[in-house]
Amino acid sequence: MNSQEKKTGVSGENEIKVNGLNTILGFPEISYERILNDESALGFSVGFSADDSVDYKFGVTPYYRFYFGKKRAAGMFLESSFSLFSAESDKNKNENLFGGGFGIGIGGKFLTNNGWIGELVVGAGRNFINNDALDDAYPRVGISIGKRF
Repeated sequence: MNSQEKKTGVSGENEIKVNGLNTILGFPEISYERILNDESALGFSVGFSADDSVDYKFGVTPYYRFYFGKKRAAGMFLESSFSLFSAESDKNKNENLFGGGFGIGIGGKFLTNNGWIGELVVGAGRNFINNDALDDAYPRVGISIGKRF
């Protein structure tokens, strides 16, 4: 048994997660995360609009997380991210524009001994692209489930 398995009972450096909250809100999102060490990980999320009433049409969000928990890459975390997205213009509802910016978030990851994950994240970012026609800020929210492998 290696040191990672001793700490969590779970082996694996990779995670796949589905954001259930965004799926309910009409913007399904899937995430992949790669564990770098006990306290940090890199990942990215990809989401798309499944409903015409959603302002955001597509988004890609690479992120870095720093974990404070006792388990390997689990517990409370701080997140920094960069997002690129397509969204409906505030000025012309029939026009989709690209936006992008940097954001921060806070959350918690709960890990079972079998490698199942429950995750909560909340944060926001500042849009620096086309911000004359798009909102100055964008949300980063989620309630996700997934699996470490």
